[in-house]
Formats: sequence, structure tokens, C-alpha cells
Amino acid sequence: MSDKPRLEEIREALEREIAELESRLQLYQQLLAILDECSGLAGARGRAGGRGREFRSKDGLVVARLTASRDTMRLMFARPVPERHPYVRYMLNALERLASEYEGLEYTVDRDEEGRVSSVIVTGVPRDAQDEVHAVLEFTAKKVAEIPPR
Repeated sequence: MSDKPRLEEIREALEREIAELESRLQLYQQLLAILDECSGLAGARGRAGGRGREFRSKDGLVVARLTASRDTMRLMFARPVPERHPYVRYMLNALERLASEYEGLEYTVDRDEEGRVSSVIVTGVPRDAQDEVHAVLEFTAKKVAEIPPR
């Protein structure tokens, strides 16, 4: 019987520690978002302002960030996604089509050591293509956010 109060103390201590770690995780995620936004600001020449959006999994973790400036859009994945994933393939095919339709529109795919896609940067986006490029990147981010964690 004397062990029961001790177990409750341990349980409460663990619950407090978990709550503290969750709040620290949220703080770190916010700091990463600020850093990403700052790096996006530094990389966009002549940028008067930009817009950004985070995509979260059902459990609240940031899965992807989409930032946009005057003529550049960037989709960054918190965890790299395999290029063979259907929604990533869709995005790359759509960007290839858009690059052939709009002069000056180019995209760069950043991959990790294992060949998984970590970010996509689309540059030279003309005004009449902005909505379409944004829709492709946003759709992909939403679908990747729906992938259950492993």
C-alpha cells in the first residue's frame, strides 16, 4: 500500500515533464517558422512583403511551410518526403508543365542524402501564374500533412 502514493508522485512528475516538453516543442516550432520567414525575406530581392502558411498534421506538428513573395514561392517540408509519393510526383509534373507554359518560370528541388524532397523553390513566377503555382504547392502540402506518421 505504501507504493501507491509514490507511484502517483512519479506519474504527476512525468505528466508535468511531458507538458513542459510539449510547450518547449511549440516554442521551437515557432522559432523555426520565424527563421524560415526571415530566410525567405533575405532571399527575395526587392520584396515589399510576403505571405506564409504552415500546414500541420492532425496531431498539430508542422509538416510543411509555404512562403511566397513577389515572384518566388517556396514549399519546405519539415521531414523530407519520398519523390515517389503520388502527391510529390503530381507537384513535380505540374511544375514541369507550368515551366513549359510560362517563360521564365523555373523550379528547383532540394533533396536530402537519401533523395527525398526537402523543399521546392519556384522562381520567376509571373502574375498570371501565381494562383496556379500556389494552388499546386498548397494542395501538395495539405496532402502531405494528411500522411499518417510512421
